Amino acid sequence: MGMGAEVMLKTKWIRTAAQWVWCVLCLPSVHAGSLALDLMPDKGKTLADVAVLVAKQQGISTLDFSPESLKAVDQLVLKFRAEGNMAQSIQKTFIVLGGYVGEVMVRNLGLKWDNPNEAEQSVGFNLTGIRAKDGGLSNPIGKVFKLMQNGEEDSLAHFYAVFSNGTRQRLMDMIDKTGQ
Repeated sequence: MGMGAEVMLKTKWIRTAAQWVWCVLCLPSVHAGSLALDLMPDKGKTLADVAVLVAKQQGISTLDFSPESLKAVDQLVLKFRAEGNMAQSIQKTFIVLGGYVGEVMVRNLGLKWDNPNEAEQSVGFNLTGIRAKDGGLSNPIGKVFKLMQNGEEDSLAHFYAVFSNGTRQRLMDMIDKTGQ
């Protein structure tokens, strides 16, 4: 294949990937809090797959759905932050990355994508998230936005670690004991 044909093929692939991303992400353009409940759970895996494709185009080949790959996502988001990007200007990228974070949790911890129940909605939790085995709902998409806003203190790798070692359940147990 000649150089011209190779460039044309790459350009076509990028255009196709961009169109796919757009179709998957027909989302409002304000912030993550405005996302409709129907964004997930059925689209979590697709968002994660888009994140892997986009990362590969950026030279990041470590998004393999392992917990360790979340460090690469941390670094990418922190790079955007260091460059002075505003979360609103790259929010769809963050939504895709949040889908990846959630899918890592689904695949490695046996959690599932779910919508908030009535009680969770009544206290303002209106985004689809990851349902923990103890019934709690977590928001990996929102966590990506928090990492952008607050920096390393909101690490995605740490977020995963909290769920993987039962820390969340121990905290909930402590809250229950002190609230009684």
